[in-house]
Amino acid sequence: MAAWLLFGLVLVSLPPRARGTAGDVCVVEGARTALLNDRLFFSGGSYFTVTLAGDGEDIVQSSSLYSLHMTADLPVERYMPNSLLANLSIPANASWSQDDALIYSPGPLWYTNDTIYGFPALGAIPNTLPSYNITAGTWQFAQVTGGDLSFHNNSDAQSVSVPQFGLIFVMGRPSASSASSLSRLDASNPANLSWTSESLGSGSHGVEVPNLAYSTLLYLPAGELGVLVSFGGLNDTAITESYTGPSVPSDNSIIYIYDIASHTWWTQKASGDIPPTWVIDFCSGAAISPDGGAFHITIYGGSNEEDADFTEAVYTLSIPSFTWINATSVSYQSNAEQSVNATAGRATQSCQVYKGAQLVVVGGSVRLGNDTQDSCNPVFSPLRALDLSTYAWQQIFNPNISYQVPEVIYNVIGGNASGGATQTTPSSGWTDQQLASVMQQRVPQATNTSPATTSPTSAATPSTSQTPSLSPSNIGAIAGSAVGGVAFLAILATVVWYFRRARRRSSRLKGGNAYGQVPTDGTENLSRFEMEAKHLNELPGDGRPHEAGTTQVYEMHAEPSELPGDDVMNHIAAGGREPGREPVR
Repeated sequence: MAAWLLFGLVLVSLPPRARGTAGDVCVVEGARTALLNDRLFFSGGSYFTVTLAGDGEDIVQSSSLYSLHMTADLPVERYMPNSLLANLSIPANASWSQDDALIYSPGPLWYTNDTIYGFPALGAIPNTLPSYNITAGTWQFAQVTGGDLSFHNNSDAQSVSVPQFGLIFVMGRPSASSASSLSRLDASNPANLSWTSESLGSGSHGVEVPNLAYSTLLYLPAGELGVLVSFGGLNDTAITESYTGPSVPSDNSIIYIYDIASHTWWTQKASGDIPPTWVIDFCSGAAISPDGGAFHITIYGGSNEEDADFTEAVYTLSIPSFTWINATSVSYQSNAEQSVNATAGRATQSCQVYKGAQLVVVGGSVRLGNDTQDSCNPVFSPLRALDLSTYAWQQIFNPNISYQVPEVIYNVIGGNASGGATQTTPSSGWTDQQLASVMQQRVPQATNTSPATTSPTSAATPSTSQTPSLSPSNIGAIAGSAVGGVAFLAILATVVWYFRRARRRSSRLKGGNAYGQVPTDGTENLSRFEMEAKHLNELPGDGRPHEAGTTQVYEMHAEPSELPGDDVMNHIAAGGREPGREPVR
């Protein structure tokens, strides 16, 4: 009762902007996301919007591609303002918008640096993909060769985009009880897209990896071209057609790693504070320590398949030590949802990592105890941002945050906020020394990019060229010839600085301060910088926006290019989860 009274007090005290206005999006469930060029895209799922009365909601089935600009005035921990939300209509014959099953359980949004590819369901792989070019603002069908692969009818397969190389990887299973099947979509050349099988025995080698449903698949810039990391969820390979028992959970202490360059799978044992076995439907993202020495994969939320509870837990897997760290207690200190009700939890949310520093959370199913929240509630926002340096939930989105290793992590693995971890190997030892070697390498120019959940953002194109180096003899010659000139310039700069300083001081004492005013408040003898420190510590608090025009809506061309033929994608399997595997509600 006390918790609900506190909730009511919080609700009443919320400012009108937090409660939203008519048309604002207050609930997002089942959406898929992409993050390109500082724009957050999402599509699919169901949406609730605030009504004119302000206290009701409309249920909207999404057949649109929405986008938000990731700017300083982007609201988090409140409703999404309709004025900031760009709504791009998906053409009717792009079949991911035609079927209710696809709307509520859509396939992923794959993307390169400038193009989004929609996949309605992870069944048979198509020879065409609907695509949206964010620069041109146009839709078209992209032709793909090699589309003779299949993932059965499994919309729970995992996928990850790697814009740095124009690659997309998809993991599923071709049939019940079979091991996982990995396929690569090469979109590095938009005019020549191709599918390639990288399943064991037909493109890759190493350990056999089970098909993991409701788990995660991430990209890390380790090795020559990067690695894929998979863990968690349910082990579907253990379920045969004759199996009638419960789902089989995956062991979160077993981490699967795929080296893209060598086409090799490994397993590695993790230690530490391992997440509960039965937690599924969480979201994840990764950050790199400033010194590039370690990766930190953070998972948030999820549901417990065993007892149907939802969670707000936050765990981080530090690599290469493969150590799990529980950061839940730290994140709870700023988690408004937990402060209202300790039983609050989220599952099936989608996450992206912004500039390697923040976990941006879109939507998800929210539950309080056994009650699913299926209406607008100002406390449970459709958009959240977790600072991965502090595990603090943000109240105002700051696009300029840079990543530092959190204290709760370096207290376990050693080092400091900049990196320098002292624990650099798994406590159980490396499964394979080749894996150890791969995890010590870094993809060129990747330490300054985001290795994020479903892919990095603003990643640089790797280069094989090397920075020219100077030999010790060359350095000595250059230094010897420059010393005299440097000494002379230093003396000259000192003399000029002294006379300019004297002139400014004389002017200030005679004619007032730098703003043409003679102070009479006791600051007459303060320097300009001392005065500014006293008077200009804060910007005016008038609440005005920092940029003109906060409403930025991007529309398609008045007559968007039509997608060919309504029947061109009829062979794509219907979406949705497998029979008997409906999401927990």
